Amino acid sequence: MEDKYVLDVFKDHSVLKVLNIMTISITILSFAVFYLLELFAAGGGSSALAGFDQLGVFGAVFFVMALLFAIITFHEAIHGLFFKIFAPSGRVRFGYKSGMFYAAAPGEVFSRGRFIIIILMPFIIITTLMLILMMTTSHGAFKYLLALHTGACAGDFYYVYLLMRKNHMKFVEDTEVGMTMYRTHPGGMH
Repeated sequence: MEDKYVLDVFKDHSVLKVLNIMTISITILSFAVFYLLELFAAGGGSSALAGFDQLGVFGAVFFVMALLFAIITFHEAIHGLFFKIFAPSGRVRFGYKSGMFYAAAPGEVFSRGRFIIIILMPFIIITTLMLILMMTTSHGAFKYLLALHTGACAGDFYYVYLLMRKNHMKFVEDTEVGMTMYRTHPGGMH
């Protein structure tokens, strides 16, 4: 059994390919699920452009894309918040590389469980908020935003998959290019 596993998502082209396939697949599947949920649980589907007639099609699409950008920014801020909760003295960095926005706490080591919390909290918080909005408002954009955000979580889901698959790895060091998993704490501490 290995003692260390290094993931560099930007250099490993097979990982980038898997992430792209996951993103597309998760987005399509999510759209179907959220469309059906809206249709049956929220009392019927509506257009994403509803209420934006005065903006025209391009204006409405631009508005939805701006909302998606705001959601992704909020997503990364949630990662940053949880990095700070679990490593208060650590430095959080935000960036964009190879088509991906990211938050990172380079060099910080977390327990496997805490790292999973850091990874999943944006999905949990944003999905919960948008599901509430989708169920309590009649605007059709939420199903699209939910599907796009869920698809954008593919990298997070992939990290969790690796952490579950390599469950003998008990510690995770965050890096700006991915993560390094360790069987024992790299500093010898527990």
